[in-house]
Amino acid sequence: MRSIDAEKNMAVRRAILDLLKTGYPAALDLKVLMFSLDNLGYPMPEEALQAHLRYLQEKGLTSCRTKRGYGFRFTYACLTAKGWDFLDGNIEEEGIG
Repeated sequence: MRSIDAEKNMAVRRAILDLLKTGYPAALDLKVLMFSLDNLGYPMPEEALQAHLRYLQEKGLTSCRTKRGYGFRFTYACLTAKGWDFLDGNIEEEGIG
């Protein structure tokens, strides 16, 4: 039996993938992703979002890149082809709702 936290993590990861699919093949800025998740009822600090994205990256479902300059740092997340296949039901992955 899964814990409530595990179920929530799975739902958040699925929501992230769904949001990234809307912009595919373009990437979404982390701030936009955080705002969108908040609107879906999943408010979280940037560190928590980065942890979810790292998990999804390790599964090969997302990719991230960071651009720095003039004292600013922008991080972007993008859905991969494998992530799209997962959303279409062509492949299965543990830990994602």
